[in-house]
Amino acid sequence: MIEVLYSLVGGIVAIGYLPQIIKLIKAQIPCHDISLIAWTVWTYTSAISLIYSLYGQDSVDHNFVFANAVNLTCIMLIVFITLYKRYKYGKATIQIPSPQNHIEETI
Repeated sequence: MIEVLYSLVGGIVAIGYLPQIIKLIKAQIPCHDISLIAWTVWTYTSAISLIYSLYGQDSVDHNFVFANAVNLTCIMLIVFITLYKRYKYGKATIQIPSPQNHIEETI
């Protein structure tokens, strides 16, 4: 029974990410509310999980590989869409505090 349920995980993961992906695609702003640090960490951990699912076991569990591959793909889509929107709609700014005043630097 658990094998049947687990075989659905990849599709459920994709459905879960879909609203965020659609919202980012429709956005016409630089999407600064999306934390690229968090999504980058999740990309890294998802990539490690995918590598483990492929090489870290005696036998390959195709459902496990599929779920990890879908997860990594969706996370990377969110990162790339966010980067594209930030490039297209405006540059990021960083505030650098100084003793005299606050200087805003564009990157």
